[in-house]
Amino acid sequence: MRILYLTAGFPWPLESGYLRHYHFIRELSRKHAVVLLSLAGRGYLPEHAAALEPIVERVQAFPLGRRRGKTFRMLLGRERALRDMAETAEGLVRRGGFDVVLFSGKQTRPVIDRVGTLPVVADVCDAESVRHRARLDHARWYQRPRLFAGWLWLRRVERRILGRARHVLFASGRDRDALIPPAGLTMPPATVVPNGVDIDYWRRGERWRGTNAIVFTGAMHYPPNADAAVYLARRILPRVREAVPNVELLIVGRDPTEAVRHVGRLPGVTVTGRVDDVRPWLERAAVFAAPLRFAAGIQNKLLEALAMELPVVASTPATAGLILEGEEVPPVTTADDPDEFARRLIAELQAAAQDPSPRSRGRDFVAEHFSWTAAGLRLESVLAGCAAVAGTTASSRPVARERRQPVAVTGASRGAS
Repeated sequence: MRILYLTAGFPWPLESGYLRHYHFIRELSRKHAVVLLSLAGRGYLPEHAAALEPIVERVQAFPLGRRRGKTFRMLLGRERALRDMAETAEGLVRRGGFDVVLFSGKQTRPVIDRVGTLPVVADVCDAESVRHRARLDHARWYQRPRLFAGWLWLRRVERRILGRARHVLFASGRDRDALIPPAGLTMPPATVVPNGVDIDYWRRGERWRGTNAIVFTGAMHYPPNADAAVYLARRILPRVREAVPNVELLIVGRDPTEAVRHVGRLPGVTVTGRVDDVRPWLERAAVFAAPLRFAAGIQNKLLEALAMELPVVASTPATAGLILEGEEVPPVTTADDPDEFARRLIAELQAAAQDPSPRSRGRDFVAEHFSWTAAGLRLESVLAGCAAVAGTTASSRPVARERRQPVAVTGASRGAS
């Protein structure tokens, strides 16, 4: 197949939050030709595109401007980068040779209006409008009008995507079931394609866990993570200290908000900002905490912590994406009330003081159920099915050029995301 891949964020470096697309591209490119068109936000550099060139037929980024009012122009579909991306997609499709479009991102939705009759597979990934609606419950009164307007926009865009897509993908069954189409609109066929974990990379170097540290990782400008970090430091940690006075809290991840930076001034709390390698911070900890109060999709941070053989205490919103349909329950401890969450953390800290050996069950669970290779095969099957039904598959069409080996993923490109 020849696949036109459209994304709202550039999938490199892997700390950008778009690692799902990088791994999908890597898996698909083993047998198929992929042309990537992507919006690129702050921090994009030309060498980022060069990193993907070995695994794609063509890659083109469309850097977003920094002028004021960019968000409003994006909502109206008038941002220059978005228009250029749509025009480029239209020109490529007009010249022919594509079998299917793989699309992701609410911001890039106008682009799929320009791909003609090609079948579109939409990677919805998570039910963002559902997460946004839950965020309203924890927002301050003055934030709610803006968040409510954002929720309405998300619902509108999601409906338009469902109306155009031939098939939709979700990262978890929770998100598929949550995104119920409105009356009069039928949900297209849907497939759950979970994220994976590079089990070889996320491997312990130290044999023993720490004994008195709690760790939480993630991109700390992302609202669910920033809210959870502050909640953990201010509402849960003081309760833990009543039983474990010398406990440390490690908040590890790039771009912390002002509120997150502020809790770093509390005694025993470390806010790192961006780090080149998250693994040593995970190895310092006795337990991983993820008290997210609103979330959607699969929390990769939980999968990575489990792969690093850490016990995990997490909220229901954080763990729901890991629940497999009719299969094994994830080996995590769930708690939502701050008192109960603190008790669970205390129990893990006390257990680590007695036996700091790694917890292998979590790693076994991740290795069995969250593989990028398995996800890629499932995605390939969906794309091939849509192309075949549409009559666009040209099985004799050659891959445009010889595939070179995918770029190596180094520690410096695997910071918290």
